[in-house]
Amino acid sequence: MAEAKKKIHKDSEKPKKRTVPKKKKEAADHAPIVEKSKAAAKAKEVSEFRPKAEAPFLAAERKPRKHKIVGSKYYGTGRRKEAVAKVWIAPGGGNITVNGRPMAQFFCGRKLLELFVTRPFSTTQTAGKYDVFAQTIGGGVSSQAGAVGLGIARALVELNPEYKTLLKRQGLLTRDPRMKERKKYGLKRARRAFQFTKR
Repeated sequence: MAEAKKKIHKDSEKPKKRTVPKKKKEAADHAPIVEKSKAAAKAKEVSEFRPKAEAPFLAAERKPRKHKIVGSKYYGTGRRKEAVAKVWIAPGGGNITVNGRPMAQFFCGRKLLELFVTRPFSTTQTAGKYDVFAQTIGGGVSSQAGAVGLGIARALVELNPEYKTLLKRQGLLTRDPRMKERKKYGLKRARRAFQFTKR
């Protein structure tokens, strides 16, 4: 009796095989092929009427090409607020390019910002003698102009240490420490409180 129970128990543990009728099995095998062919035909119809999209504009094409500076070059890093500028100067005709664009185009023709950039050259009387290649990141246009100006001043000192006294007197070698004050908790901004109504 016990042996018969064990045998029944072993048989129940085995997974049962599902049997599919022969006709249904054949129909199931052919169904996906028919569906695929219908889907392909629909896709072909849609592609005939839909105009072909042009190749997507790659972001890599927009990046400015790096300038290869031939000959001697001098480097200076400038910072202002959140902006950082890497500046190289090399002997040339006085062309200033910022992020691969001419200075006037980059600063949108704002003469005050252009003055911040060119002031080190006018102080040292070297205007039009050097080409400037600057790469800036962070901050706004105004702070980037200040950063480029400081970078040019530092590069000029590297070029000729005698310029240091001239630039120092004008305050062009001093990194402007003024930054945006941090926001305080319980306030709307750094010092601005929320509106208060007594009644």
